[in-house]
Amino acid sequence: MINLLPPIEKSKRRREKQLKLIWILGILMVASVLSFALVLLSIRFYIADQIRAQDILVGEAKGKNIQVNILQGKIKLVNRTLSGLDDFYQSQFPLSDFLDRISKLLLQDMYLERFSYQEESAQVIFTCYAPTIDSIYQFREIMRNQGDFQEVNFVLPDWLEPNNITFRVSFKLEK
Repeated sequence: MINLLPPIEKSKRRREKQLKLIWILGILMVASVLSFALVLLSIRFYIADQIRAQDILVGEAKGKNIQVNILQGKIKLVNRTLSGLDDFYQSQFPLSDFLDRISKLLLQDMYLERFSYQEESAQVIFTCYAPTIDSIYQFREIMRNQGDFQEVNFVLPDWLEPNNITFRVSFKLEK
């Protein structure tokens, strides 16, 4: 193919071709920049949405954490109360066990009439009934042989009365 166009027309067409090429490249560049900006914008929206979702989750976790803290406070209060109760019961004199021990020490026909315990001095005083004076003597020996009873004293209203005697025993518990 022979080009018979004058040189001015050839240069014009060349310029037009270059101009079309520049326009195409420019449009491609602008389209690329716009598509890149749209991609960045969509990433920004996605990240913002994720941040909002995480903030909601953090808020819920804080709400649960507050509830857990409230429950922990209640548990600590209950534990302190239980500890105080345990200390109270540990410091109490085991009266039922002690009375069971005394009843086992009593001879067959003897029985308790009155019982008193003073915690400050660890003093025990009780009144008993015995059918004979001999059973009182036996009981006195049993009481004196107990290792944790100190200063055991027996008080009889009348040492000469041989039967149906009410007597008093006092002693201190070894701490």
